[in-house]
Amino acid sequence: MTATANKIETALQILNHHDWYWCMADYTTPAYGNAYGSMREFVELVASIEDNTIIKALRDLWTATYEYVRSTMFGYNDEAKAKFKAREAELLAIIKPTYVMAA
Repeated sequence: MTATANKIETALQILNHHDWYWCMADYTTPAYGNAYGSMREFVELVASIEDNTIIKALRDLWTATYEYVRSTMFGYNDEAKAKFKAREAELLAIIKPTYVMAA
């Protein structure tokens, strides 16, 4: 696997393991610090990728995930899920075939 493919895979792992519900935790837990650290790690890793198309797609995927979690935080929303899944597939088609699948 190339260095870029490794960065992409790591960024996707960070995205998938990020605590999107950190704001629901009380102040006795380190949830805020952990979420902030995860976000900073993602931002710095994505910024180190040299392909601007991949950078934009990864950033858009982060934003789409945030918007999906926010829209379903207090209840299930079929429309939001369908919209997110379509956007996620669109962005992963940009991100993955270029480096990950070719590597």
